[in-house]
Amino acid sequence: MRIWLTSTLCSFTLLLSPLFAHAAAVSPSVIELSSSLGDVVESSFTIFNTGASEQIYFIDLLSFVSGDEDGTPLFTPENNAETEFLSWIDFPIREVPVPAQSKVNVPFKVVVPGDVAPGSYYGAITVSTAPSEVVSTNGATIEARTAILVFLTIEGETIEKLELLDFVLEQEDASHPFGLFSFRIQNQGNVHLAPKGEIRFTGLFDQTIVELDANPTEGRVLPGSTRTFTVAYEPGEMSWFQRAGYQLRHLAIGPVTAELQIAYGADSRLEGTWSFWMIPWELINFVLVIVAVLSVVFLRKRKRNVS
Repeated sequence: MRIWLTSTLCSFTLLLSPLFAHAAAVSPSVIELSSSLGDVVESSFTIFNTGASEQIYFIDLLSFVSGDEDGTPLFTPENNAETEFLSWIDFPIREVPVPAQSKVNVPFKVVVPGDVAPGSYYGAITVSTAPSEVVSTNGATIEARTAILVFLTIEGETIEKLELLDFVLEQEDASHPFGLFSFRIQNQGNVHLAPKGEIRFTGLFDQTIVELDANPTEGRVLPGSTRTFTVAYEPGEMSWFQRAGYQLRHLAIGPVTAELQIAYGADSRLEGTWSFWMIPWELINFVLVIVAVLSVVFLRKRKRNVS
């Protein structure tokens, strides 16, 4: 049976102290690997030292779980019950000297057992300028740690199932579709998934007003968790005339439908809609002013012709 392993490394900074915080710089932010059951997968990441002197960086491991619905991970010590995956990660060295203004490639291996269940496993590789023992005992004086989140998916009898819980808009005002869109997705399967898709605004005449990326940060939803995705449609400061011009260009008047289209996994999809009304006050006022001016001109011209 072919097993595919996907490891996603997303850089997060764990500020262990408000003082002297200087997180290590690492790259890349995403690594994808593939493996068969029982194989050994080799990979690496790079540590950058932007300082003026040589620095020794310490490599460690942390487990994490899904924290708040905004996607922020909740880190836990390595020796807790959720560390099966961390035991598969092996480093040839855990103290890495990096010369000043230089970089060093750090290799590691993922030893995939031959008897593991399909689904998602995840943990974090941390890079810091102090050993983990010092971190735990002198957290008030040490520098920051950079955590590289590692997501491992072993395919087999996996369940890829997301559920759209809600989809709403916090509209700034009724004259424009500007505002914050948010939707909540629950992962009811056993593998982590990164939904992809768009939010499309459709106007009264079935015209497309704008299309927005529904997940520009490529956020993932862990198994058994719920995540809230927020998409801002904020074109910036606009003058009164620019707002009226926007309304005219897009024929933004009357009912507008925001359609959320989400794709995930092999070929699964989610859909949601949110309808709202747009009353283009700037455009209406502009038209009224033009009509008033033309009316005055017409009446004066008519009066001159009569006299």
